[in-house]
Amino acid sequence: MSLRERGNIWPVICVIVVALIVLVLPVVIRYRQANRMATVDAQVNIGDSKSDLPSSRDATMFRWPDSEVPRTAERLRDLIAVAITASTYVTQRAMSGHAPRDVGEITRAIATRQLIPPEWLTSQSGVLQTAHSTVHVRYAPNTLTTEFISMPATPTDGPALLIRIPDDENTEVGPRYFESMQVDEITYTRPFASIAEIISLGWTQRSIRQSRAPKSN
Repeated sequence: MSLRERGNIWPVICVIVVALIVLVLPVVIRYRQANRMATVDAQVNIGDSKSDLPSSRDATMFRWPDSEVPRTAERLRDLIAVAITASTYVTQRAMSGHAPRDVGEITRAIATRQLIPPEWLTSQSGVLQTAHSTVHVRYAPNTLTTEFISMPATPTDGPALLIRIPDDENTEVGPRYFESMQVDEITYTRPFASIAEIISLGWTQRSIRQSRAPKSN
């Protein structure tokens, strides 16, 4: 492996470690369940556990309305899952001296390892099909850079989304992604365009926020 390739691996490792800590646990839990929106069991028992009222046995189920906001959130979770698993695979292979040849190898490998649903694979190399989007995986072997674009299936599925790993131009903010300002007539960027070009084409930066559990007394 050349010195240049080794230098490009360490930023990827740093990004992946942060992403794993912040995001991977809920994503893994989600994909171990059915590939649908989660429901909330609102059953609460108060007082004597022996009092077995019918109302306490029936779980109240809640489901978010099927609209643009929850669809966009679901698509973002899907895109983050693909970005983490794909970039991790690239890093592992590069460190062993066998960097992936193309995006087809990457998507097949993460599907075979059941890191994404196998049914997402399509006949097009590097293209995944989810419930509400088409995900395009871009890969630059020379720099070991990966880029992921989620294209909405319909305008009601929300804006387009973009994540790049490593994000070399990101020197001030934490984990981020880009979101198109339009939900129709979206202008998609060329592969690995500069951040200035992405923004000029009508995309805006969004932070991937980390939630922290409250401290115990």
